[in-house]
Amino acid sequence: MRRIFHRRRLWIAVLLLPLICAPAEAAETGAKKISPQELAQMLAGGKKPLLINNMGLIECLDHSIAGSICIPSEEMEERVGELPSDKGRLIVFYCESDISQKSCEASDVAVRHGYTAVYVLDGGMPAWKRAGYATVAAERIPRRAIASVKPPALRKMLAEKAAVLPVDIRSENIFRKGHIEGAINLPMHQLHRRWRELPLDRPLVIVDNRGFRSPLAANYLASRGFDVRPLFGGMISWEAMLEKEKKNAKRK
Repeated sequence: MRRIFHRRRLWIAVLLLPLICAPAEAAETGAKKISPQELAQMLAGGKKPLLINNMGLIECLDHSIAGSICIPSEEMEERVGELPSDKGRLIVFYCESDISQKSCEASDVAVRHGYTAVYVLDGGMPAWKRAGYATVAAERIPRRAIASVKPPALRKMLAEKAAVLPVDIRSENIFRKGHIEGAINLPMHQLHRRWRELPLDRPLVIVDNRGFRSPLAANYLASRGFDVRPLFGGMISWEAMLEKEKKNAKRK
């Protein structure tokens, strides 16, 4: 009886969890947060939620929570038919971001299609790992020491017309809003299908948003013979450099 009562209390707590996405999005998405500890308890119990990793296939194969399926957030709308027919089925989305950006985007799609028990892992995979919970790897990407390039160094290379090619692995819609001049867009969730499109005779600099995904992409490409380096700090670092230069120019 005590064990049954404990499980009932856990499910009540989950149903009352606060919304995880930003207030402007929360009313639209309806996604609620679930902590790593609460999810671990759930997985250890009898009724298991459907876990969906919202990163690219390379990332999903490299590390996921056991029992997960992989649906990149960018493909969620076109693959919503892969979700359970039971719209009340508990679904937990998670991603690599500690602010749960991609899992919030994916959960929004699920809610729009009528799913009513939609949750997002609070803090994403970083929080899951910090809490000491295990991950599984279906196809671990070999790691090697790859030096990153800082924004000023990349800017100098581009100004000197070096052969370096920036490869932006952010989503297409984000890339269109702004990117490094001369960069090409090859989103991370398509990299496993399209990596052959990249030139082997030029150094590549991998650009992401904050510098968290580019090291894995760089290791993936390095294992296929590319000369590749990640951009330190990603586009946020690049834009911060440009903003600093503007301020310095105004002072002169």
